Amino acid sequence: MGRQRGGRRRFLRLLGGSLLLPAAGCTAGSDRHPPDRLRVRTDPEPVRTRLGALGELSDPHWLGYDIDEAGGSRTIPGPDSRIRLVGLARLPEGAVAAALAAVPGTFERAAPPEVPEPLAPHFPAPAAADWRTSAAYDARVLAPSAGGTANPTADGRFFLSEPLGLVWFDVLFLHA
Repeated sequence: MGRQRGGRRRFLRLLGGSLLLPAAGCTAGSDRHPPDRLRVRTDPEPVRTRLGALGELSDPHWLGYDIDEAGGSRTIPGPDSRIRLVGLARLPEGAVAAALAAVPGTFERAAPPEVPEPLAPHFPAPAAADWRTSAAYDARVLAPSAGGTANPTADGRFFLSEPLGLVWFDVLFLHA
């Protein structure tokens, strides 16, 4: 009878250990998921790389995420990815005035239409910003020859604030 209990205990220990191994693997694998899509990023290089025509920028606050992904990790890749890059950054002294002068008569006053909630604390008061936008400027920034993205399927809008020296960007990149 003593031998039977020892054998049963050994069996239960082995069974319990084998059940815990897959669970441990699941928790270790969770570190491989992409960062939270609502996490505000402040690193300038990804913005500079994709929107080079804006020139040297600093103090960015932005979000970058696949708009078709529902917050979880994708199990089966879709035929394409639509990546949204949205945020604001500071431009060098005089850069906004130069941009406004480069495409004269095309800018109109307008506030950015949608500010994602995580970026709201970094967004200036509307009265202080005096935002300007222009479809001609948007096309110029997104043109591959202008140092912008090399992706011809990019679409976006840019809003400039001369008093604050800021640019607000909201760009959608299609990666097929």
